[in-house]
Amino acid sequence: MIRVDRGAAPASLESTRVAELSRVRGLAQRDSKALGNQYRVVADELWRRQFFKCAYCESCEQLKRNDVEHFRPKARADRRPGSSETHGYWWLTWSWENLLFACRNCNQSPAKRDQFPLAEGSAALTPEQSPPGLEQPLLIDPATESGVAHIQFRPVSSPGEHRWKPFPRNGSAKGRATIKVCKLDRDDLVELYSRHVREDVERRHLARIRQAHPASLRTLWDEAARELLARTMPFVGLSYDVLDSVFPPAERERLRLALPALDEL
Repeated sequence: MIRVDRGAAPASLESTRVAELSRVRGLAQRDSKALGNQYRVVADELWRRQFFKCAYCESCEQLKRNDVEHFRPKARADRRPGSSETHGYWWLTWSWENLLFACRNCNQSPAKRDQFPLAEGSAALTPEQSPPGLEQPLLIDPATESGVAHIQFRPVSSPGEHRWKPFPRNGSAKGRATIKVCKLDRDDLVELYSRHVREDVERRHLARIRQAHPASLRTLWDEAARELLARTMPFVGLSYDVLDSVFPPAERERLRLALPALDEL
């Protein structure tokens, strides 16, 4: 999971936000049906600005099959273990800072849906309060931080197979919660991770790098890193960890091979 650069909010969203907030403030009940779906006015914009990738798993997705995701759930929020409050963040339903493009497998049941775990000691935002207040979210917000700093992919071997799976980096609580809530270790996704490593990383790049003459090694490495870690590519966090695993820091220093810092992705 890498940082998402959404840029400035589309002009169409502000007029929608003002009109919808005015309407919803007068309602006695603010469930999903009452909130409506006018936030989808930015669906196409989010899809394109995120290079057609889910903000959580980094899979490329079709626009009509996927969701405008509310980082802070709009109608109801399960904030355990940090808070027992369950009201949704209805006033952020049309806020650009709260919106992401996400695939249904990460965003809907049995994955994220209304889960928004807070750390112990947090206090849930009150209606119309601006985030973060006293909240300490345990989910990674791809719009404000790189998930690569919290999630590390490692190879897991078993008889007859070699698969790459996500784990909390250095025991990160955010990494652990995000993997669990968004099901980033689900079987079908792990299969896609492993195919990406096998076909896009190993076959296209690492096989050539391993066989390269010393004089061309850095050029081939730079080409691989530039292509695999481009923001337009799927599974950038995974590619980073594969490169880091095959050529660990001491080896890269000796060969003068460069990788970006974790928080730069």
